[in-house]
Amino acid sequence: MSSLDSPSNVLWIRAGAFGDILQAIARARLFKRRFPDAKLTMLARPEFRNILEPQDCFSDFMYWDSKRRHLDFFKCVAEVRRRKFDCLVSVHNAGSAAMISLFSGIPRRYGYNSTIEKLCYDRNVWEWFLELGIDKDLRDEPMVQASDAAFENAKRVLYGLPAKKVFCITGASKPQKLWPIEYWPKLLSPLLDAGWGVILNGHGETERANNALIADALGDRAGLVDLTDKLNYDQMCAVIKSCDVSVGPDTGPLHLSALAGTPTFGLFGCTPSQKIGFTMPWFGEVLCTCPDAGCWNYKCPKPCMSTLTPEMALEAFNSFASKHVKRD
Repeated sequence: MSSLDSPSNVLWIRAGAFGDILQAIARARLFKRRFPDAKLTMLARPEFRNILEPQDCFSDFMYWDSKRRHLDFFKCVAEVRRRKFDCLVSVHNAGSAAMISLFSGIPRRYGYNSTIEKLCYDRNVWEWFLELGIDKDLRDEPMVQASDAAFENAKRVLYGLPAKKVFCITGASKPQKLWPIEYWPKLLSPLLDAGWGVILNGHGETERANNALIADALGDRAGLVDLTDKLNYDQMCAVIKSCDVSVGPDTGPLHLSALAGTPTFGLFGCTPSQKIGFTMPWFGEVLCTCPDAGCWNYKCPKPCMSTLTPEMALEAFNSFASKHVKRD
C-alpha cells in the first residue's frame, strides 16, 4: 500500500501538554484538508477532553492517563488493536506513543522519536507530510473551536464589560518566559482608562496570587474581571473568541488564543515565536531587548523579560490593536 493512498480510519496521537495538544488539533485539520473523508480518532490524556471533543476534525476519542495509570498501556494497546485502524499518525515524540505504534498492528505508521523511530514507525511523520504537500505550520484560519455551552458561559462571565475586551495571560510555564508581574498594572491601567474591558486569566495557586496582586494594584476599576481558575479549556476558548485581542507571554493559553483566531499579541523573550507555531497573520509580538532573544535556552540566567518594559509593551500593543481591532 502506498504512503499516498487515502487512509480511512486514522489513529491520531498526542498525549499532552496543552500547547502541544492545540498544535495537534491544528495539524489534524490540515491533514483533513488533504484527506477529507478520513475518520480521525484522537488518543490523548483525559484532562484534555473538554478542548478536544468540540473539535469537528475528530470523529472519535480514546483516553489514556499515561502519567498516572502506566499499566493501562496494555488496555490501550488492546483497544487500538480492536478498532482496526489502517493508519497511525503520532505527533508526539514520546516513548509511550512509539510503543503503542509498535504493538498496534496498524499497517501504516508515521511518527517521530529521537531514539526508536525506525523500530516503531514506517516513516518520519514530518517527512511524510512534506511528501503529501501538507505544511504542518500553516495557520491560515482559526483552528480551534469552542462548544455552544462554552459560548453561553462566556456571555455570562463577560456580561457588563465594555465592548472592547482584552484577554490577559499573565502566567507562563517557565520562569524565563514570564513577564514581570509588577509590569502588568502599568500596561493595563492605560487600557482601562481608554475604555477596554480587561480579563485576567490564570490557573493554580501562583497565578491566582499574581493576578490578585495585579488587581490590587489596579484598584477597584470598572471593566476588570479576574477569571483565574474559573474556566476549563473549552470555556477559556469561548471567552477568548469573545474578546477582541489577547496578550501574554509564550504559554498554552497564548497558543489557544492564536489558534482560536483571536488577534494575539505576544510578549516574547527566549522562545522564537515562528518556530513554535505562531505563524498566523493575526499574531504580533514585541521582543525583549536581550541580545540573545530567541535563544530557546530555558536555563539562561539572564532576566531577559525584564528588559521588555511596560512602556515598550503598551506602545507595541496599541499599534497592533489599531490594525486588528475594529470596534470603536
